[in-house]
Amino acid sequence: MKTSIYNKVRTARRGTMALVFASLFLAPTLTSCVDTIILPDDMTVDEDFWKKKADVELMVNGAYLNMIADNVVSKLLVWGGLRSDELIPNTKITGTLMEDLRDINLANIQTDNQFVNWGPLYTTINSCNIVLKKAESVMGEDPSYTKGDYLAHCSQMLALRALCYFYLVRNFRDVPYTAEAFMSSSQNRNIAQSAPATVLQHCIDDLLTAESNAVKASAYNDWRRVGYFTKDAIQALLADIYLWRGSVLHSSSDYEQAIAYCDKVIASKKEQHSSTGGTTGTQDYWLSDGATSFRDLFIYQNAEESILELQINSNDGCQALCQYYNRISSGNASPYLYASKIYMYGEDGSVFTDPKVTDWRGFMSTYNKDQSVDEFSVLEIRKFVSNSYGYVPSSTTSSYEEKNRSWNSTGYQQNYMVYRLSDIMLMKAEALVALAQMENAADEEEETATTTTTENPRLREAFNLVRVVNARSLETPTDSMTWDNYKKKDMEVLVLEERARELAFEGKRWYDLLRYNYRHVEGVDYSTILANQGSDYPKTSEDMLKLVKRKLSTKGDAVVSKMDTEPTLYLPVNESDLKVCPVLKQMPTYSSNNNYGKNY
Repeated sequence: MKTSIYNKVRTARRGTMALVFASLFLAPTLTSCVDTIILPDDMTVDEDFWKKKADVELMVNGAYLNMIADNVVSKLLVWGGLRSDELIPNTKITGTLMEDLRDINLANIQTDNQFVNWGPLYTTINSCNIVLKKAESVMGEDPSYTKGDYLAHCSQMLALRALCYFYLVRNFRDVPYTAEAFMSSSQNRNIAQSAPATVLQHCIDDLLTAESNAVKASAYNDWRRVGYFTKDAIQALLADIYLWRGSVLHSSSDYEQAIAYCDKVIASKKEQHSSTGGTTGTQDYWLSDGATSFRDLFIYQNAEESILELQINSNDGCQALCQYYNRISSGNASPYLYASKIYMYGEDGSVFTDPKVTDWRGFMSTYNKDQSVDEFSVLEIRKFVSNSYGYVPSSTTSSYEEKNRSWNSTGYQQNYMVYRLSDIMLMKAEALVALAQMENAADEEEETATTTTTENPRLREAFNLVRVVNARSLETPTDSMTWDNYKKKDMEVLVLEERARELAFEGKRWYDLLRYNYRHVEGVDYSTILANQGSDYPKTSEDMLKLVKRKLSTKGDAVVSKMDTEPTLYLPVNESDLKVCPVLKQMPTYSSNNNYGKNY
């Protein structure tokens, strides 16, 4: 049976004082622009609490526990998948939640949509801030709490806080930033939005500090190797942020940093594989075989190639993965979301384009159920919600294997994947391609080009990375992905499509599309919030909109017409936050529900 990362939290909460304190930590307030945790004005409980090493460990693990709450995981799925071409809502289910999901799918996002709520992530942020403020004093109270323990805990909290802010920037763009610990209702929590450039720089600065004090993944031989923010996970997050910022700002230095941090993670994973008796030889990237990778990563979990997973088991109470991808409840076998038609194996427009080549991911990640939804059969998701991988049918099989449905929405125990090795490899490939494009553009402008897009060594290295990830997933080796076949094609799209295959339904796709968009637009001002920029906003890339549109049918043109400028690619500030916090400014184009009509 899997041991949860949060057993210490649950055990500690059995004590009366700890139960009171921890429960207060999990109770958000809606009386400010930053939803935070309020401790009682009578600080007796707080003063009695920070006395032992176990108290700090309780609160560190509690911060991770916040990240697997239903209202966090459901947002990560919707924000990262439904807004892209990856997911569609179940049209057979009724209710307010489903209406909100359909509005997001059709770009009819209103300021009272329940998924337009940043509060749960600020709850985690404040948990991190409280640990960072209070943990140091425990060294003077408990001799067993050493400086090394303190620095390791601070490293994790800095990294977890940075991850939360990174999610917020990618979804809301202009967000309040604070490193202050809110522990009393008397504290002023009205905080104005900061420009995304400012927030991301804070994140990078924190992560560089965290990196210097982080525990190596190799220090653990259990779930903590991927359940905590180790040095590998911190470096993966740094690579992700640098890749994002490089795409927005067209910054070669940020791309170089992204590549450097990807290389650090790749080297660490190779070293760990070698040190545990694995055979590496000339293989630079150790990935499990495609036939077993789904089992290792998404059934057994905490696989060797994993880097960071939010740990969930039946006692943690997170039902979001099950409800959104598998079944809403024990009595209702329908999920909230389906895979879009771009994952229909071998169909026109599918990311699995060749019906003659069996890609394990095309069968492992989804299964086809013979029911009619809109214009194609229901394509349900197996990733994260199957506890049996069974066999993979051949490419001539007409139906997909059905996922095992023995798990209900209760008793759920699948981890949420944040980073894994193939993700890092494809991040590096994306940064290499972007750098090559910038170099070639500069050469052409100077009319002194000594290389072409087919000769640039960065493109060749990027292609090799994509090919390794792709090849491990094929049932039968094929030479269809060769340099000669692809060197004249758009390498940027090749990387983007490989990420769609490899990282499907892992909450990555919308951010991949946004980076793709930013690389193809000019005039982005990341140093100022959009509400202060007037009305001349950067236009959305047509190529990006074509990708979003392909999951839609007759409503596609109407949907992408509402995503034509930078503000429309982000979520609005929730109307309840605007009412209580006068310093907040609404994202342009979302000024009111009355003038933002729906596409029905």
